[in-house]
Amino acid sequence: MSTTRFDLVDIVRIIERRKRFILVVTLVTLVLGVLVYLVRKKKYEGKAEFFVSNPLYGDRSNLFAGGDTRYTDYFGNEDDVDHVLALAESDTVQLGIILAAGLDTAYNMNYYERFGQNELHKKFKKNFDIKRTEYQHLEVSYKDADPFLAARVTNAAVHQIEEKFRLFYNERKRNSHNSIKAKIRELDSAINFLTDTLTTLRAESGIIDILSPTRENLIVGSVKGTGPNLGRYVEVIQNFEAEKDMLVVDRARYISLLNQYATGVGSNEMSLFQVITEAKPPVDPAGPTLPIVLAACFFIGLFFSVLWVLLMTYYKEIAATKS
Repeated sequence: MSTTRFDLVDIVRIIERRKRFILVVTLVTLVLGVLVYLVRKKKYEGKAEFFVSNPLYGDRSNLFAGGDTRYTDYFGNEDDVDHVLALAESDTVQLGIILAAGLDTAYNMNYYERFGQNELHKKFKKNFDIKRTEYQHLEVSYKDADPFLAARVTNAAVHQIEEKFRLFYNERKRNSHNSIKAKIRELDSAINFLTDTLTTLRAESGIIDILSPTRENLIVGSVKGTGPNLGRYVEVIQNFEAEKDMLVVDRARYISLLNQYATGVGSNEMSLFQVITEAKPPVDPAGPTLPIVLAACFFIGLFFSVLWVLLMTYYKEIAATKS
């Protein structure tokens, strides 16, 4: 039995013999590609690019506590970029983007309805994208038939993601700020109580001298006072004054910390994103251009038509050999 085989010469002859069929299929593929390109709904893509700043650079340990900032990078590391990506994919951030950009109004959907919320989220996720580039910055994009809406959503996304990312660190500062503020209120109460107590003791004893052993360079000579038990009054007043002085020093230290933790927590203070490309309404639609579509359709039509001709000829040869 003879074995059916193709060599290069046979393949060229088959293609030459069926070139009309190959040409027709290729032309049909080109026409279909052009029709699809012309008929499909065009979408425009708004793009924005930004770097993530190192959140620790604005920490109080670097701003006030004398930290050596030479070893603190200005740019965020890979972990910071991962945190931004996680925030961008969260429903909380995407809700903020949808409402800030007015997508519910643009798409005529009620976000606060059960099914409207679900459909709006699906539509948003389908057209929204955020990715890390090889230069360690992030690229945000949004596609829509309206180029102005695409740019508006993209810029709103950058703003919302930055706001939530900064809020995470600011919340830690605010919690510390509130804790210190509560401690200052406790100290104020204790200091007021000691002040009233000392005022009463001095009125009873007639002692107006400063008797605090915790105050440096304080030299007290003879203590003047009136009334019985003057020695006991001196000891009690010293104890209360020493305690009050320590509380006053602690209060001053806490106020300094309070001001430090309040730094940088404002709505527009110390942004953690550095936008290098702001989204603008695109001019050209997203996706491949017409020359690329024509080239792709030409090679697809040519490849599959040649493959079809060779396979059909091969199977015919096999059938003829078996018969």
